[in-house]
Amino acid sequence: MLTKMQIRLSVAALAGAAALLLCIIMSVHSLSGAALVGCGAGSACDSVLGGRWSMLFGVFPVSGLAAGVYLAFLLAFAAFMLSKDDEVKDLAAKAMLLFSGAIIGSALWFIGLQVFAEGALCKYCMSAHALGILCAIFTLCALLRGKGSLRIWPAAGLGLAALLAVTQALTAPGSVYQDGSGDEVFPLISANEAPVIGDPDAEFVIDLLYDYQCSHCRKVHELLPEIIEHFGGRVAFVLCPCPLSPKCNPYVPREETRFEGSCDLARLALAVYQLEPSAFSGFDDWLFGAGEDSWRPRTVEAARDRAAAIVGAERLDDFLPDNALSDMLRKTADLFGRTSTSGSGGIPRFVHSYRWVVPVADNAGDLEKILADEFGIR
Repeated sequence: MLTKMQIRLSVAALAGAAALLLCIIMSVHSLSGAALVGCGAGSACDSVLGGRWSMLFGVFPVSGLAAGVYLAFLLAFAAFMLSKDDEVKDLAAKAMLLFSGAIIGSALWFIGLQVFAEGALCKYCMSAHALGILCAIFTLCALLRGKGSLRIWPAAGLGLAALLAVTQALTAPGSVYQDGSGDEVFPLISANEAPVIGDPDAEFVIDLLYDYQCSHCRKVHELLPEIIEHFGGRVAFVLCPCPLSPKCNPYVPREETRFEGSCDLARLALAVYQLEPSAFSGFDDWLFGAGEDSWRPRTVEAARDRAAAIVGAERLDDFLPDNALSDMLRKTADLFGRTSTSGSGGIPRFVHSYRWVVPVADNAGDLEKILADEFGIR
């Protein structure tokens, strides 16, 4: 009959095995680009698992490192449960406590990154973190009871997690991106069909697909004027609202709560552009919360009131059902679909000629380099 300690450790092992499986799945996704079930284009996990914090030294998936830790934990568990040698059992217990501290510390680090740096919660990641914390807690409860001398081991594990955090902070790439190309020039949205930032007759006119409820889109939006200045006006951007909602984008498989109002916000933005072109820039900046330190996506109700104040409530109500708005969103969604590949469905997305790129850049310098390399801007 199993003791309480053995039962607790068995629960810990089951949680660790489940976390190991999730980490292996995420590692395969990171290395091969294979699609994840329930993790489609524009989803939070698509953003997090393709972000700059998903890799160690920019090349090795952190989920792979986590898989190694869980595998080592399970081997230590097996040694503890099966060995008759007291020295082996003692060593296995210390190893499990060390891994438990590392698991808890790493989980807190990566949860914090998702909340504060990524602005998105990956359900695969969060499930793995929850299972890992459960595994660690049951291990600590089983092995530390009445054995204060062993507390140094989970503390050492926390130290290893801190070392990982520091290493990642120092070595994470300034920018990462997904890119791709087609066999022929994509059916782009022209400068006379949609709003433009920059000179419509510029040498490089690039379509920008974005969503007003996307935090990464907001960051890139703020960099566009600096990018145009850097390239001496040779670059312009056609603003193409591309809602990540299946209500108006058939290439997004399921609705995410954070994008529920995206279709309505896009229609309101395009309506203001059509009815009062000169007011679009200000409305566009307002939707993205330009100049605000703390940003939350605008609500549909607030955006509608703002748009009505600009163009007139009656004109707005008359124009919103117009087929031209639906046609534009359909065309933008089509471009999104044509430039989406398995495991690569994020935004903001720049499209030019037969190439596309989804950048994650923290500053204008990083974004300038990405655009120059991808589109041959010199």
